Amino acid sequence: MSLRYIAASLGLSVTTVSRALAGYSDVAEETRRRVKAEAERIGYVPNAIARRLQKGRTDAVGVVAPAGSDAISDAYLYTAIISAWGRLSELDRDLVMLPSNSNGGRGSESRMLRRAVEERRVDGLLLLRTRRDDWRLPYLRAANFPFVVFGARHEDMPDVTAIGIDDEMATDEVLARLAAFSHRRVALIAPDGEYAFADSRKLAFAERAAAHGLQLLPITAEFSEDGGRAVTSRLLSMADHPTAFVYFANRMALGGLLAISDSILVPGRHVSVISYGDNPNLLYASPPVTAVRAPVEAMMRHAVDVLIGEIEGKPVEPIRCWAPTLVRRQSDGPRTPDPGAGSGGTSTLETPVGGA
Repeated sequence: MSLRYIAASLGLSVTTVSRALAGYSDVAEETRRRVKAEAERIGYVPNAIARRLQKGRTDAVGVVAPAGSDAISDAYLYTAIISAWGRLSELDRDLVMLPSNSNGGRGSESRMLRRAVEERRVDGLLLLRTRRDDWRLPYLRAANFPFVVFGARHEDMPDVTAIGIDDEMATDEVLARLAAFSHRRVALIAPDGEYAFADSRKLAFAERAAAHGLQLLPITAEFSEDGGRAVTSRLLSMADHPTAFVYFANRMALGGLLAISDSILVPGRHVSVISYGDNPNLLYASPPVTAVRAPVEAMMRHAVDVLIGEIEGKPVEPIRCWAPTLVRRQSDGPRTPDPGAGSGGTSTLETPVGGA
């Protein structure tokens, strides 16, 4: 059935029927009611492509997130993407996945993103896991293309809408907890790749460690379980190894926990382990891991609303900084002396920073 059929059956013009179904205010309410009732009666389904062309929009939002075989196993990314998908579905919008990688804007990632923007394949973008000096942000601003950064605050670019957690609040809670447990040397383990969220957390720890009487040992490692395990093994081989380990990603924390289990040390007794990012794997680890939990679902639903508001010219005031929750479990606790002497050796890792 077509618009012409509805128009003929009601004695209206095709234009009036089309505008009534599109919800235009210049069509009388009674006419809109009649048109919609007839459309439902005959089972009329509007042509989505024609409708989108008429509106000048695709009714689709692109989600730019890391690609790769292990991306789907990343609990943070999975929760963020599923939350975006759910909210977009509620708003009758489609989700289009666009891959991201670490090639600095060269190659397939750049081509796909530029096509999406320049050919208007989507109405706006949600960017996950942005990096320091990320080429995409100035590019999208120059193109006047709607976008929202998710998971990092980018305070050096105040004109960019970026939504993340309150790193300062999380840092104060973590440092106060470790200081209360009599720890003094804290390994700060961040993923390599110049991620903006890691930079923000490093800065917050560097600014606050001395006030809590803690010394930091900042390290970077591969963004994976293997990366966390390898760097933790190296740290434990030091004669004066750190007694607290803070991981900026839960995947790295799980690997680090495995490295500790291979030693004679017991997490929660001889060493403490705290992870950023919570997921069920941390709850069922041995022991369950204390974690800084971000309200990922609520943050992403808000990010979608902010982006849709920008697309439609109906601004939604963004909440840029969200309070995290420190979920206390059994992987950290009051420090007791190591059960045996250290293995000795010297460290080739980065120079410690912070208070003694």
